[in-house]
Amino acid sequence: MGLMKSLRKRRSDAKAAVKAAKARAKAEVKADSKARARREKLLAKQKRAIIKDENKALKSKRKHQEKMAKAELEKLQTGKFNADNVKRFAGASRVLLPLALPLIYRGITAAQDQFSKRTAQRSGVTPEQMAQFSGHGADLKARIQGIRNSLQDTSVKPGYKRDINERLDELKAAVDNAEFMTDQQRRRAHRSVSNDIDLITEDIQRNIAEG
Repeated sequence: MGLMKSLRKRRSDAKAAVKAAKARAKAEVKADSKARARREKLLAKQKRAIIKDENKALKSKRKHQEKMAKAELEKLQTGKFNADNVKRFAGASRVLLPLALPLIYRGITAAQDQFSKRTAQRSGVTPEQMAQFSGHGADLKARIQGIRNSLQDTSVKPGYKRDINERLDELKAAVDNAEFMTDQQRRRAHRSVSNDIDLITEDIQRNIAEG
């Protein structure tokens, strides 16, 4: 009887130990699951906070860059339109984010249009005619063409017109040849052509005045 009682007690203790072990394992799994859920919740919260801060910083940066772009455009619009302004504005566009690019593009386009119109007006041609000329000597070619256009509407003698047109042909050839020169040589050649154009213009005006 004592042996049977002892065996039953051991079996009972073993069952209790197994049950307790299962309970501990279950409790540990539950605790680990809760801890993992808390960690994930904390990480998610931290992630949202980081994203919020990044979005706030990005929004502030975009506003600043939009302000810069608008200020640059206003400066350009209130100032004189020339090649330096266009280059300066184009250079500024390279450091701004794509967000500001449409505004910058409009500013550059407006500046280039105004610059082209003024250059064409000085040369005596239309903006459309000005667009036909390219290269370093585009403005000189436009001036030459402008003189040709004006000469057609004058009452000077045909022989004089022919002489002027031949001289203009020579100047145009000089401008074309200057495209293949060094920068310094080209500047000298362009300066010489520009002076000759001025002299031709004065001569035409004098010829018209003398009748």
